[in-house]
Amino acid sequence: SRPLRPPDPRADLDGIISLARALLSDTKGFLALLKTRYPAEGDHQLESLPVLAMSALELANIQTAGLSRVAADLQRYRRLLEWLRRAGLRPLEPELGALQGRLERLLRRLDHLV
Repeated sequence: SRPLRPPDPRADLDGIISLARALLSDTKGFLALLKTRYPAEGDHQLESLPVLAMSALELANIQTAGLSRVAADLQRYRRLLEWLRRAGLRPLEPELGALQGRLERLLRRLDHLV
């Protein structure tokens, strides 16, 4: 039998990048939906959200501390989503649930690396 090869961290990082991009896209879609259902004064932008424009090779250079920081930021995002769910946005529950599900998958993948 062949010896098992250790998992390729670049593949793990590519998966994390893909999940993070999907989470960002879903978040932007949710914000657009939120603005149509619950209009607020002022113009709210998502420009402050982080942009993932790195390849797995570049991300491989990030030390565990960097990944821990990303995980901590995502934990804060998790608390925000939980707060929104408790705030009584019942009509948006399916979208909030989908966002939280994607976030949980991303956090599990990060836990695997950190």
